[in-house]
Parts: sequence; C-alpha cells; structure tokens
Amino acid sequence: MCFSFSKIYQSSNWNWDGERIIHDSIVPSSRPPVAHRKGNYDIDVREFLVSERNVVMRRTLETDIRKFISKLKLPDTSWAFFRSRDPGSFDFRANIITEFVSKEIKYLPTNGSDPWQFPEETLSLKSGDCEDRALLIASLLLASGISSFNVRVVLGKFRARINGERQDFDHVWVMYKNEAGHWQLIEPAHAKQIDKKVEIKNGMPERAEYVPFYLFNDVHLWQAQHSSVYDEDPQDLKRDWSSLRPEFAGWVHKSILNEALTPDVCPSWVLNSLNRHFTSVLWQNKLTIDDPDLPGSYDPRDHFDNGYINEGWQTVQGRLQQFGQENLKNLDAFHLAAHAIADFYAHSSYGHFGIVNNGILELFDPDNPDSNLPQKPDYSSGTSFDFNNFSRNININTGTADDAVQHWQGKIISGRYGQKGDSHDVVERITFIPPDLLKETDFQSRGLLPHHNEIAVDEETPKKEHILYSDENTYTKQYQLRYDAAVRHIRDAFKKQWKT
Repeated sequence: MCFSFSKIYQSSNWNWDGERIIHDSIVPSSRPPVAHRKGNYDIDVREFLVSERNVVMRRTLETDIRKFISKLKLPDTSWAFFRSRDPGSFDFRANIITEFVSKEIKYLPTNGSDPWQFPEETLSLKSGDCEDRALLIASLLLASGISSFNVRVVLGKFRARINGERQDFDHVWVMYKNEAGHWQLIEPAHAKQIDKKVEIKNGMPERAEYVPFYLFNDVHLWQAQHSSVYDEDPQDLKRDWSSLRPEFAGWVHKSILNEALTPDVCPSWVLNSLNRHFTSVLWQNKLTIDDPDLPGSYDPRDHFDNGYINEGWQTVQGRLQQFGQENLKNLDAFHLAAHAIADFYAHSSYGHFGIVNNGILELFDPDNPDSNLPQKPDYSSGTSFDFNNFSRNININTGTADDAVQHWQGKIISGRYGQKGDSHDVVERITFIPPDLLKETDFQSRGLLPHHNEIAVDEETPKKEHILYSDENTYTKQYQLRYDAAVRHIRDAFKKQWKT
C-alpha cells in the first residue's frame, strides 16, 4: 500500500528472537589446534562472540571508535552520548559500530574452507569476510552495553531472483532490536573497501530476501523456524556459511529513500541507518513498508488513507520537527515522516490534480494546500475522476456517488482502507482503524470514498483492481510523476531539518 522502499522481501516473516533452542551448538573450527598442521577441533559457536568484559573490545570502543566519532563531526552527538543511556543512545551505538566496521575493516571474500576469525583477529587483521565482520559487529554491540537479548548473529541464505531464476547464497548477518522494539538487519557486507577482484556477474537481483536458518548470541543458539516452512530442510549448522557475492550489499537498498538522500544531501552511514528501518509486509511480496503495521497498530493518518489528508500532514510535520530538534537521536521520526510523504503522493488524488510543469509534478505545500492546484478537484459525473466509476462501502455509508461528490468535492482525497466489512485481501482483513477515529462524527463519510486499490498509484504496474487509469501508459506516467515528487519532497524535508 505504498511505493516500494526496497526490493528486499519478507524481513518481517521471521521470528528473529528464535523459535527453538539448539543445545548442540558445536561447529568445526576449520583450523588445526595450535602447533598442529592437520585436522580441526570442535568449538561452541557462541564462543565467537565476546562481551563487555573483553578488554580488547573495550579498548576498541574507548580509543578507535571514540576517535572515529570525533572525525565524523556529528551534530548534537558525542562520545558522551555514545556512552550514555539517554533515549536514542543505544541506536546511535549500533549505527556508529556498523559504520566503523564498514569503513575500517576491509571486506575480503574467501573461497574454499574458511575458518571463522575471532573478533580480536578481525580487528588485528583489519579485514574479513561476511561472518568475520558479522561476529565483530555483534561483539562490539555487546561490548558497548547493548543487551544480548537485542543482538543475533544469523546463519542463513541471501535468496535472490536473477534474470527470473532463484539463486541462493549462504550468508551471515546481524539482527539488532532497536529502541522501538523492532528488529533491524545489519548487513556486514556493506564496506567502503572491497577487494577489486570482486566482479558483478550475470546481472543484479530483481528481488531478494534474507532467509534465516540459525540465530545465536553469547547465550543461546536457536533454530529460526521449523523446517516445514522452508523449501528445503535447514542447512547443517557445521557447513561453510560464506558464499554471498558482496557486490549485492550495495544493491540492497536501491529505493526511493536512496534516490532522495544522495551523498551530497545525507551522510552515507545515516542513510544506511535509515535503510534498516524498512522491512516488508508479511503476506504481500510486492509491497514493502517500514516497520509493519501489526494488528492494532495501524493508523490511517500515518499512510494518508481514508481521506485523512490534513491530519496526515499534521503528523508528518510533527515528526519532521521532532527530527529537526534531535537528528541522530531520533532517526525513527524521519523514517516515519519519509514513509508518510511517499504515501501521500502514492495514495492521494493530488498527483491527478496538481500542476505539472515540464513533466514535473509541483510539490504539495501543506501550509498552503491550494497553491499548486490549477483548479479545485472535481469528482462529478463525466470528469476524469468520476466517483460513479468507483465502489463505496455500504457497510459504513449507503449513500450514492452523488452523495460522495457532494461531501468530497473540491478536496484532495485518498482511498478507503481497513474499513468494516470491506477487506480486499488478507492484510486489510487484519487491519483495524483506531477506535477513536471510528467514533468521530465524520467517519461515516469516509465510506463514500473509492477503495484504496481502485485509485492508488503505488506500484510500477497497476493492480487488477485499479480503475482510475485504465490506460497503462497513463498509469506509468502518473507513477513516474508521483515517485519523482516523493523523492524531491523527502530530499527537501531532510535538508531542511538536518543539522550540519
């Protein structure tokens, strides 16, 4: 129900806390014991993670990362904030540690038998592949004081579809539960330095997903889910988990947010931090949204649904103001505002009625909503947005198309969604509008709106239920207009609020 922010799918499909504890947590060391040339020994997988008790990790935090923070010259943040327990400080630690490893530890992909490096070894060598970097990131998170309840190293697959064919790459990555209680994926293959021998072959993925098999921290090893959910049985814990093509790491977030926040606008590590907020809807592979709306958490004002246009912009402006005051202490506020801005252009009728100059849709101004409308929106019979062409929710309002026109004429609208007795798919069926909105006297009129699927322009190709633009060429032009407007609006909003 929004523009795709990323082509990574089903991040929310898994229980990142772990489903079942595995007591046999042994993996081969893939290296001989000291002073021996052959053979290897067994080791408990949890031994590859070290905690805040580890002096080497503490020294890395106190010296290397402290210097790293000072070089970034960040607004309103400091080493003192990194070490504090103030709101936002734990997420700040995760962001800084991830960026530190990305820039200071060279990515060296390996072939054949590859022993896992202990975090101290990776720091000493200043290089490693995906599992070595993942183990270092997780260890530094723990050493910084982040609870092991909120950290997981994941052994699994990066499942990509390339030229229409599925390809699986064994991979290791990190999951971090942020201060809002949402699991975020940290990609250890993101690196400033990647071996020049790495080449892109056979094209890049059209879509991909992260599929976990095992998760562990310094306390437990878990199986991600029962084997029945996989296309195949879970892989042997004792296998080699490193075969990801690292060039994919740069592709992961080819999205509207990344088009908006270019390097000249936003520091790369801040963008990477924002990218981790975006996951996916559980049941709809084509749509990706930020931290998914679980039952009971959906609010149409966050998505400009059900005609909540003024209310939606009030929410957006409040979040942008909060981000402007706190910046790195509250990236959540910006990612929610950015998502909502994109939803406005995708969901509302503004793109249909707004001024277009030289193929560019003028941006909506919430402080002066009529400024870029050549004329008031017209939904009457015979117009290009004729309400007679769309459905209404008779469970909420038994009125006619004329009634709908009378109420909504001249206003920017958006489609109804999540209303009683009106579900069009599984996701909408478990989406509930907050009770306080249902009790408002004007809610009945929202049943007169067209359904979201009939008028929204939020995918590159129209849904089967889409009615507004029957001609696919017209739909494509509208998609491009709205997408471009969302990119420019998000960019402007960031530049206005970001302190340098």
